[in-house]
Amino acid sequence: MKDFKLNISSLGYLVAELTKLVTANPNKSFRIVVKGWRESRSLSQNAFQHVIYSDISKYLIKKGRTDWNDEKVKFEMKNNFLGWDVTECTNVTTGEITTKEVLRGTSKLDAGEACDYITKLLDFAQGIGCSIRIPADSDYQKYIDEQNR
Repeated sequence: MKDFKLNISSLGYLVAELTKLVTANPNKSFRIVVKGWRESRSLSQNAFQHVIYSDISKYLIKKGRTDWNDEKVKFEMKNNFLGWDVTECTNVTTGEITTKEVLRGTSKLDAGEACDYITKLLDFAQGIGCSIRIPADSDYQKYIDEQNR
């Protein structure tokens, strides 16, 4: 079942979907997590993350770390600040289900989590001497301004 917004009008849908899921898999248990709804990270936040990866990459390459391209920076930042999730994988041939650790992606972050992640990226950049300009009209800056009111 995918994430969806639960409210009074969607409650019946939730019960129906859970009933289908459990009756179709009577010998299986499921984990259900309910947390307050928060909007997903914005495209602006995602774009800003990629600007940061690029700026850090350029800075590190200039300092002699020539293998630190944008993708390596992105991987290492996610590895250090987002971590890994355990996910189920199904072997398409045998049907065997195994678990595997996968790097947590930014697409599943809500707006607040994305803001926190960007703050960690900026702190890291500042810590190594890499200056990154924060656009005044960015969603990140707007979110920070809201938090500081």
